[in-house]
Amino acid sequence: MGGARRKKKRTHDLGGKQGPPLPEDKVPKSFVLGRGKLPPPLQNLRHDLRKLMMPHTAMNLKESNKNTMRDFVHVASPLGVTHFMIISNTKVAPYLRIARSPHGPTLTFKIHSYTLAADITNAQSRPRAPASIYKTPPLLVMNGLNTGEEHLKLAIIMLQNMFPAINVHTVKLATCQRVLLLNYDKKTKLFDFRHYSISAQPTGVSRNIRKLVQRKKLPDLSNLTDVSEFVSKSGYGSESEAEDQAAKVELPGEYGKGNHASQQSAVKLHEVGPRMTLQLVKVEEGLCDGDVMFHEYVKKTPEEVAALRALKEQREALRKQRRAEQEANVKRKEEERRSKKKRKFVDQKVEHAAEEDAAEDDEAGMSADEPQEEEIDDAEWYRREVGEEPDEGFLTGSHQRRPVKFVKKFSAKREGSESGNKDIQFRPEKRQARRPESRPGGNFGKRLGKNQGNDNKRYGEQERGKKPHSSSSSSRWQRDKGNTFGHDSAGSSRKTKGANREGERSNKRFKKSR
Repeated sequence: MGGARRKKKRTHDLGGKQGPPLPEDKVPKSFVLGRGKLPPPLQNLRHDLRKLMMPHTAMNLKESNKNTMRDFVHVASPLGVTHFMIISNTKVAPYLRIARSPHGPTLTFKIHSYTLAADITNAQSRPRAPASIYKTPPLLVMNGLNTGEEHLKLAIIMLQNMFPAINVHTVKLATCQRVLLLNYDKKTKLFDFRHYSISAQPTGVSRNIRKLVQRKKLPDLSNLTDVSEFVSKSGYGSESEAEDQAAKVELPGEYGKGNHASQQSAVKLHEVGPRMTLQLVKVEEGLCDGDVMFHEYVKKTPEEVAALRALKEQREALRKQRRAEQEANVKRKEEERRSKKKRKFVDQKVEHAAEEDAAEDDEAGMSADEPQEEEIDDAEWYRREVGEEPDEGFLTGSHQRRPVKFVKKFSAKREGSESGNKDIQFRPEKRQARRPESRPGGNFGKRLGKNQGNDNKRYGEQERGKKPHSSSSSSRWQRDKGNTFGHDSAGSSRKTKGANREGERSNKRFKKSR
């Protein structure tokens, strides 16, 4: 008996849990790139950052040394990519640049230290990083950035726009699986970059009951005599309550198994990684280019800034002027090419017309020099050629077509004909191409044709002019080799038979004498 039909669980569609999703053009997307030659640790850091920015990032983005930033910008526009995270390495330290596509600005961070996600997982006794937490973007939590400085305000706006905005009143708790923490220290001017996963556990129940509710696997009760022993074995309370009483919160909605609305649950953070310590060193107006709005180490006076801006404007004006000159030169050369092609076509046309006129003049001159033949009728032609007047039948049929006399190419000779000519004797044509007799190894061992060689000679003896062997000692050799070297003529075969008989008689005489 078959079971009920299985219903597909749409694990990849979270639209019902998230509420109304954001429009596609409003969701920020990112590229995590590496520029230059990166050592293996920085390559692993790039992979961890791509995993952190999931699901709105290119996890398997392929890069090449030939690719430039312009290539990525051209690709990012149709794909809806809004931010770039670029990792580079220098002799001093590695750097992380966060840029807004396609016009900037760009924040440049110096990486003082970093720890990979694999190292953090190995250091924990019970790490928690299931694959389901990467189906939704992380929550961004910033602390200590409200100092009033202009470059920090710009940094706050840039970092907030890298992740989708949330509405506190409509957000679903099931989508809050990760959190990204950025803490700014005013004294050291460093950013602490941390990445955590969120877990919640119900409070006020024993540990065994909580495991029984949250896990699908049934516990092992083989060593117990009653279920009450399993319930009262560990007592009440949870690990979170023992560690921190402030971690207990009342959830407004359901969050996983066992965490129901209007009930207290213990919220706990598990670090996933990567972990970085950053310092903001430069802010640029464009995408990795443009005016420097802030620099940590280089300070300029307003006069120097104005001079640099004037120099930049002068370079930009010169660049536009050269661009215009280049376009004008290209246009002028194109017009010259077209006019030259047109003149060439006209010249060819005139030359062709002149050749035709010259040919017509030559034909007219040749026709004027040659005597023209008089047109005469058949009667006049007969008078000039024969010297007599044509008869009446010739004149009546003068306008008719002359009969063509049929001439036979071949005529059969009849016996007793009056003409005393002899019969034509048809002889077959001789063969044009005979088999070459001196081909090296080609005709050896083969029979010769009727029209080739002497009947009394074999192929090997024709060129030397020797006679065939006739002694009794060689008769056996001739008999064995007769099929190969013998000729098709009757005379040669009779001679071979006679030689064989003579050899047999000599053998009999030799036996009797013994």
